[in-house]
Formats: sequence, structure tokens, C-alpha cells
Amino acid sequence: MKFVLKATTKSTSRLGLLTEFANKPNFSIETPLAMLYTKGGSIPHITHEIFKICSKTPQILQIPIASTYQYQEILSEQNENISQFVGLKDCVSCVTVQDPGDLTQPGHHYKDHVPVWTRHGKILVNAGKYMDIIESFQPDMYYTLSDGDTNVGSLNKRISKAVDNTLNFFNECLERHQKSDILKDTCLIGSISGGYCLNSRQKCIEGILDKDEYIGGYLIDGLHNNGPEVEFLPIDEVDKVVDFVVKNLPKEKFKSIQGCWNPVNVIKLVQLGIDIFDTSYSYIVTERSSALAFGMDETDENQIFEINLRHPQYSNDFRPIVPSCDCLACTKHSRGYIYHLITVQELLGPLLLTIHNTHYYLKFFAKIRSCIQDGTLEQLETLIKRQFDEYQAKLNNEKNKVEVSR
Repeated sequence: MKFVLKATTKSTSRLGLLTEFANKPNFSIETPLAMLYTKGGSIPHITHEIFKICSKTPQILQIPIASTYQYQEILSEQNENISQFVGLKDCVSCVTVQDPGDLTQPGHHYKDHVPVWTRHGKILVNAGKYMDIIESFQPDMYYTLSDGDTNVGSLNKRISKAVDNTLNFFNECLERHQKSDILKDTCLIGSISGGYCLNSRQKCIEGILDKDEYIGGYLIDGLHNNGPEVEFLPIDEVDKVVDFVVKNLPKEKFKSIQGCWNPVNVIKLVQLGIDIFDTSYSYIVTERSSALAFGMDETDENQIFEINLRHPQYSNDFRPIVPSCDCLACTKHSRGYIYHLITVQELLGPLLLTIHNTHYYLKFFAKIRSCIQDGTLEQLETLIKRQFDEYQAKLNNEKNKVEVSR
């Protein structure tokens, strides 16, 4: 795989291209991008057949071993990779450790192992076991095993241990990668841990950079413990760390970050130089029965950040979720119909919401790329932040009214 840097701006926002994948020579996709978040190798609520109808462009699947660990045994016996196994052979696969859409339980520390919570309970994964999984899955890309159990409140002792573990994991993963014929064409992505301590981040960077020639890109790990809480993580707690790490990594390599980042923070992170995200944010929006609807242009008819389709006000609303959206849910169904499906707990409800939210979130990234090209990313940030702030203020007012009535 090759990452081509196409253009940069004064704010370090940049356009790039992922291309020349060994198993998919005709595949190329522009960055900044969002990998498709999956559980068990599938986008939640959507079958493979529906996905193929909805998406005609190349996509990257984010495949956490937290939800696919049980596939290792059968894949090790079959001559196919994880993309083929889950029925999406035309997609590029990227294997990660933890599930960004679910909270990773903090405080479970084991020597030389990382705890991973699967549907069958907690398992302990060391570098050897992790690379066994990677060789069985044969992904196009994968993150090296890392100790990412740090957040803004982590103590220095925990952060220091996380860096030591991550460096040990990296060296073991790289050694195994270099010896593997199966992984000779697979992109290895180095993980950088260290919490919110810049000295620890520097130590981790220095410990990995001398192997840069074997690394396709970098993951900035250890900023949070995943799950819905990331949506409201203050960007001013994150930006200094991200800016420091990005500036100390090779410019020509892509930078990745995981988590349910809201669109306002996504733009901030893009401005700091992040190239790859995931769609776990659209997943958590669907799980609360809501639809993304924010306007991406001042002339857009809709200027509401998010629509809660569980609310009775939409019971007789026969408009599409977003009139200007061309996704399957918006072109075929109304807000009122989806409200009905959600109310009666029909499975078609979250399916239609997933189709819309995933489509809309990917459309948002296309808009980001267009704005970087045109030099109008700051205007997009201002527009979306206004809608986001107005929506949060509305939610807070409604919450306060309920508390007063009690």
C-alpha cells in the first residue's frame, strides 16, 4: 500500500490518497476519510447485500478483533482473508484491537497482555497471539498491538507503563511481521501511546521512529477509553497532544485516530493533520434513534444538527430525513415512517437510520476534502459548530425543564 500526499494547507489540513494495495491494485481512496465501523465484520444493522446496494465507491472496513476474535480458528483453516470471509471482498480491511464504539473497560492491566472484551467474555492478548490473529485474517492494513488504556485522568505511573508495553508490543509485532510471508504485502500501522504526557509521547515516538521504513502510517492511541463518551471529549484537552505527535512524525506517512468524534472535533483534528477516522460516531447516533441532519452549506434548507426520530413530533412528518440527501432511506421513506418503525421496535428502523447516518457521515468527509481543496474549511467549521451548539443548548433546556417539573 502507498500513501500519496497531494496537498497541504497552512493549518496542516491535507489531502492524500491511499493506493496500490497488493490485493486490490485498482483501489484508491482519498483522505481525510472515515473507515466503515463494523461489529463482527458487518456494519451494524446492515446486511452485506444492503451495503452493496448503498455503496458503489471503494471503502475501508475497520475490523476490531474485539468482535471478530472467534473467526480466527475457521480463517486459519480456509484460504481466504477477512474481507472475503465477511462477504465484502471488494473492500479493504483494517484490523484494530479494541472496539471504538463501545467503552473499553479501564483498569485491567496484565503484564505483557492487553485485555479484550469479546461477546464471550474477556480474553488476554499478547503480541504473539495478536500476530496469530493477524496472519489468520490476512488484512490489507492493521494497527500494531498497543496499551491504550490511558485518558486525561491517567497517572504518570500508568502512562509510563503503557508506553513501555506499547514499545515492547511494537517490536514483537514488527519482528513477526518481517518474518511472515503471509503479511509481506500488508500495511503495518505503528501505534503511539502515552496519554496526555508529551514526554511520554516523545519516548514512544523515538522508540518507534527508527523502524519508520517498515511502517505505513501511525495511530495516535491512548487519548480515551472509546465508547459514546468520546463524542463530548473537549477538544482543548486533546489538541496539544495530537499537534505534538503529528509534528514529530514523518510528514509523508498518514496519521490515524479512533473514536466517536463529533463532526466539530473531526474538523479540528483534520486541521491538526489527521487523515483517517472511523464511522463509530454515526453508529452511536443510530443507537439513540437519531439522524444526522446538519447543513453543510449556508444555503442548505436544513440547519438542524440532529433529528431524534423517537420524538412524537415526527409521527405525521412525511418529509425525508434530509430533503437534499440522496441515500436510500431519504429517497424512499419519510420521517413519519421511520418514527413508526422505531416506536414498534421494528428492525427496519435502525437499518434505515444506519443507511442514512453512514451515508451522511461519509458525505461530510467528502465535504471536508472539498473544503480543503477550496480553502474554505474554516467556514464549514463555523457553520457546523453553530448548529452543534444550538442543538446541545436545546437538549440542555429540555433536560432542565424535565428536572424542574419533577
